[in-house]
Amino acid sequence: MSFIRPEALRSLRKYRGFIFAGLVLTTGLMIVVSSFGTTRLAGAVIAVMGALIGHDAYRRFKFPAGQGGAGVVEVDERQVSYLAAGTGRSISLDTLERIELHRNMRGRTTWVFFGPEGMLSVPGDAEGTGKLFDALVALPGVNYAQAEAASQGRGPDLFLIWQRNRRKLH
Repeated sequence: MSFIRPEALRSLRKYRGFIFAGLVLTTGLMIVVSSFGTTRLAGAVIAVMGALIGHDAYRRFKFPAGQGGAGVVEVDERQVSYLAAGTGRSISLDTLERIELHRNMRGRTTWVFFGPEGMLSVPGDAEGTGKLFDALVALPGVNYAQAEAASQGRGPDLFLIWQRNRRKLH
C-alpha cells in the first residue's frame, strides 16, 4: 500500500535527477559556507559534482524517451536489442557505423542503427528507449542536440545522431 499518489510518484521519478543534483549541490554549498580550509575545498568539489549531475539530469530530461509504444528496447553488454511481437533483433555498439533518428509526418520518431550486420529500426515510443541515452554515452561525439530537436519538432525530417569516423585513403 502506497501513501504517495501515483501521479505524484510519476512526477518524482521524472525529476529525480534534478532532485538528487539539488541535494548534492546544496550539501556542497553548505559545507563551503560553514567551514574553512581543506573542508571548504571538499565542499566546493561536492558542489561542482552536484552541478555536473544537474547537467546530466537536464540532458536526460530533454532526451526522447518513449513509452506505451510497440515493443521493448533492451541494452545489455554493449548490445542494443529491440523485441516486438514474436520478433527480435540486436546490434552491437562496437560495430555500429551510424545512428539516425527519423521523424515522420505525424511527428513520430524512429531510431535507425546501421552496422555491418544490417539495420535495426526502433520506434521512438517503444518501451525503454530512455535506456538508449546510457548506451550512447559510450560513443564519442554523439549529437544529443539533434535527438532533442527530433523529439520537439513536427513534420518529416532526418537527424544524424552519430557516425563513426571514416579512415581516409590518402
